[in-house]
Amino acid sequence: MIIPVRSSYIRRKDMDSVLSCMVEDAAEPGAFLSKFLRVAKEQLAFEQGAAFRSPAFALGAALDCFALPEGATVALSALSPAYYAYVLKDKRLNPLWLDIEPDTGCPDTEALAKARDGARVLLLFEGAGILPNPEEYVDLGIPVVEDVSESLGAFIGQTRAGSLGALTLLGLEQGGLATAGGGALVYANGRREAQALRNQADSLPPELLMTDLNAALGLSQIRALERTFERRRELARLFEEALARSKHAALRLPGEGEPAYFGLPVVLPAGVKDVRAYARKKEVDTALAFEGSCVARSLVPEGACPKAASLALRCLVFPLHPRIGKSAAQKVSRVLATLP
Repeated sequence: MIIPVRSSYIRRKDMDSVLSCMVEDAAEPGAFLSKFLRVAKEQLAFEQGAAFRSPAFALGAALDCFALPEGATVALSALSPAYYAYVLKDKRLNPLWLDIEPDTGCPDTEALAKARDGARVLLLFEGAGILPNPEEYVDLGIPVVEDVSESLGAFIGQTRAGSLGALTLLGLEQGGLATAGGGALVYANGRREAQALRNQADSLPPELLMTDLNAALGLSQIRALERTFERRRELARLFEEALARSKHAALRLPGEGEPAYFGLPVVLPAGVKDVRAYARKKEVDTALAFEGSCVARSLVPEGACPKAASLALRCLVFPLHPRIGKSAAQKVSRVLATLP
């Protein structure tokens, strides 16, 4: 049986929470959404949060909190999800594409200088579980919207993912670190941004907010975050030891800490075709870590971000999620240790 590269991990408690919502026939935002936001606030320690029906609308709502004029410039990594580009186009905002550091996948120093000088807001997508160097964002001079959909739980020193942004976005789609079956949470750490986010959420019709059915699943998943993180850590230690016996290496943190282990992102020296075929033959699924990115979908002008374009073609992610049992973990380890 093929081991999927990504998979949601739905427990009995998760199903019980959803069934309770279904019994109450609560399809619109209501009691479960309120409870989800309250528990998320306790778990993630933010000032104010709002939950939306899609990550795309959540990102748009976050941008609206800054009251940007039409034509304003927003900086973003070329490895950001493709929907970022569509949201900017819909909001009539201009993208400033940022190249990356090949060892980490994070915006490089030159790119951040461009953002500081030419953008009103920076969209910081922390792909493949990698948190950037926090020191580079302390005095950036422009507000940051930090996307922790793949990095929640990561840290460098005392800085945790979710603490770098004026606003933070957590996608809750299928296969994520946590899932609500769809949608996204946006939260603010400071009072000024909290008030702007509250105003945005209060002004929206219920059809744009997360439903109670989704919130019921998200509620149970948020409560179990630490247990989920610990299982991912256990698997990561095993897989990293196996990978160390090969000639390849994973994306690394730019400092002392721990990534979020959203899959194991392995950087290959050239194309990935042979490695993917080998893993598939051994019943281990893989995917390009940034296959859904702006640069992979040809939304970035050709030649604008060459390092991001190269990494998008060479970074392969291997399964690392709580549904992987003992025998499956051994199978993944053997593949990683013997990669061609």
